[in-house]
Amino acid sequence: MKNRNRELAFVVIAVLVLSCITLAGPDDRQPRGELYGHYETFARIVNTVRQQYVDEVEIEELFQNAYSGMLQGLDPYSAFLPPEELEDLDVETRGEFGGLGIEITINEQGWLTVITPMEGTPAFEAGVMAGDIIIEIEGESTQGIELRQAVNKLRGPKGEPVTITVLRETGEEREIKIVRDIIELQSIKAAEIIDEDAGIGYIRLSAFQANTPQELDEAVARLEDQGMKALVVDLRFNPGGLLNSAIQVADRFIEEGVIVSTKGRAQEDREFEAQKEGTYSDFPVVALISRRSASASEIFAGALQDHRRGLLVGSRTHGKGSVQTVFPFRENRSAIRLTTAHYYTPSGRLIHRRHDDNEQQEWGIVPDHEVDITLEEEAELWNHWREQHVQRIREMNDEEPEVDQPDDEQERPQLPHVDEAPEIDEEPFRDRGLEAAVAALKTVMWTQQQGTPARE
Repeated sequence: MKNRNRELAFVVIAVLVLSCITLAGPDDRQPRGELYGHYETFARIVNTVRQQYVDEVEIEELFQNAYSGMLQGLDPYSAFLPPEELEDLDVETRGEFGGLGIEITINEQGWLTVITPMEGTPAFEAGVMAGDIIIEIEGESTQGIELRQAVNKLRGPKGEPVTITVLRETGEEREIKIVRDIIELQSIKAAEIIDEDAGIGYIRLSAFQANTPQELDEAVARLEDQGMKALVVDLRFNPGGLLNSAIQVADRFIEEGVIVSTKGRAQEDREFEAQKEGTYSDFPVVALISRRSASASEIFAGALQDHRRGLLVGSRTHGKGSVQTVFPFRENRSAIRLTTAHYYTPSGRLIHRRHDDNEQQEWGIVPDHEVDITLEEEAELWNHWREQHVQRIREMNDEEPEVDQPDDEQERPQLPHVDEAPEIDEEPFRDRGLEAAVAALKTVMWTQQQGTPARE
């Protein structure tokens, strides 16, 4: 009798709590009888676990697990945020945090996957690559892990190592030891004139952060002072970032009209429009994209394409175009992050790819000129950028090879030494994507000189 009374008490509590949540919603279409039936089942499960599970479990832990499981089942981006995780929510927008320096997601098979490592970070220098599937963290499998749980395992105090095991897209399995550090985010990794005769500039944009628009203004001004007449914007391996940053960057290239819109079931549709003030001069633009370009980079690329402001060269983008909204709950200092809308390009194209919809045809951003790049070429490109980064660090620091390095320094991934002259490859590195972008840009410049529109 006592157990039955306790079970009924759980039913009453669940009905009261969950009914309040339901009544707070803008559109409660679920039949009450059906909802109450689920509440009763939920309460019976909680009561059974508390009575029969091999170890004693706190009621708060059970409820938090239930919240997490409910949201995790929706999509990889929705999540329950307990107090300690809510405090970390804006960590990237602050510009620095302790960790490895990788953008991660959960793939359609439920595995933790690297979207891209950020340049100059411990993960980048240790050799982590975009597309790597992290199958273990400190020897523990990541299959079925929640995204937030993975982030918590990978982050940690500066100077402490963490070992991950990755599975490459080529099938190679590799164990990588990385020493955590403070991650300082910088959006622009390269800004230079790559063809002096044609006056073609090149900017590689690695992410969209709070300071990206200002960084871009400074880079464009420098290149124009050097005689830039046209620009390649490289978005390959750009995992996205802040929506406002993507809008402001697109606004630099577009004088008027919609940049991106959002549409959701419970939210009002929104449109973000360009302003003429602050727009760059009308120099030709080509954006380089790939399957590693996601989220904010897709918003920027889609705006360029739909407004016919620039050509897109490369391959179809990742297809991450969903809006997450945080709903805080003051009573227990927690929150939920919930997908509430999707992004659409100015012409109304859906960016987001629904992995549970095999028949979906429209998603991501499809380039104007496709360049089919192999996995091997992607790896070569990433390693080429890494070598360039290492060389820049050496030049800035006037670095000399170290001798008799202390043993305690060996745990941290070191930049490669240059004690010996590097072997010369028989075939020099070729960036076919960039070559195609430059060729497309020269075609645009030529047609403009002839007075013919570049796109009809």
